[in-house]
Amino acid sequence: MRRWLIAAALAALALGSAQAKDTPAAAAAATEPGKSLTSLPQGRGLPVVVRAGLSFIELKGINENEETFTATVDTRLRWQDLRLAYPAEQAPAGYLEFLDGEVEKKLAQIWHPNVEFSNLKATPAFQKRNLRISPDGRVELMQRTTAAFETGYSLENFPFDRQKLGVEMISRSEPLERLVLDYRQDELEFSNTQHNATLDGWSVGLVELSKDSVGAWRGEANTRVKAALVVKREQKSLLATIFVPLFASLLIPLLVLWLNRIDEDGEFAVDAFELTNISIGGLFAVVALNFTVNSSFVKLATGDNPVMRLFGLNYFLLAVSFAVGILLYRYSGVKRLFGTHVQQEFYAFINWAIPVLVFGTATAMVLMAVF
Repeated sequence: MRRWLIAAALAALALGSAQAKDTPAAAAAATEPGKSLTSLPQGRGLPVVVRAGLSFIELKGINENEETFTATVDTRLRWQDLRLAYPAEQAPAGYLEFLDGEVEKKLAQIWHPNVEFSNLKATPAFQKRNLRISPDGRVELMQRTTAAFETGYSLENFPFDRQKLGVEMISRSEPLERLVLDYRQDELEFSNTQHNATLDGWSVGLVELSKDSVGAWRGEANTRVKAALVVKREQKSLLATIFVPLFASLLIPLLVLWLNRIDEDGEFAVDAFELTNISIGGLFAVVALNFTVNSSFVKLATGDNPVMRLFGLNYFLLAVSFAVGILLYRYSGVKRLFGTHVQQEFYAFINWAIPVLVFGTATAMVLMAVF
């Protein structure tokens, strides 16, 4: 009797095992043994949170005309996959580390967020990755990249401006409801304590992190984290090469006023033709300076900034000097309309009023950019 019961139990176990092998899950596990590790880890629920930080290691250059910058950056991605947990005694160092070619082999076997840079200008000149897996399934993926990145520059306060050199990290492997790139204090500290980047002509500040989403297929969205290094332009050399000539050129049309004089009969001592030549020379000087500045800083000519405002003020003052030379000196327009006394008073007034108005306006333009 006992032998019969044992035989029946063994037969039942064999039948159950055969049925389990016929189920779709068992068949999939048998045919695709690695699928459970390469699919999205859901052991801690959805969405899967990946902490992202980025540190600027080296700044190689800024090209404002092309709106790019070249830098070496380190990215750190951290997430937890409970399926990768293992006994702690297998890792005396506290983690399993994969280097060089081992990294790509391991990443092909497990799930990872496939984070890419969405504002790369071209193929990276250098790229290297490092992978660490802790006994509790925590994963840390580090990547060093040297490349050119596209970013926008705001020249509204040039040359007293601050710029943000941005690197955009995006994952397109899963929609926002299933995967989120995020950051916490650890990522902010990593981004700001690891970098030692410097760049001639700029003072380097802190890295700012922000997160948002971008549109994807079928009305879905992908997650994105932006890292922006704040840099401030050191404007000492630009003050000498741009602003000093701009302020000096304002004096040229004023010479049209100051070099003439008027007698008691309301007649001007210097002929209008001679003083108008000064205005013509000033016009060529401003045009040449404008061409030089625009050649070095192409984006200045397409926006509103103190440099373009000062150029506009120069052209306006040159137009005033031409009007004075022709209407006042050549044809005595004020004298013909209002008499000799009014012309004398008008000439005395514009000799101080126009310079005060012009240099006051120019100073205000610069102070608005500073503050």
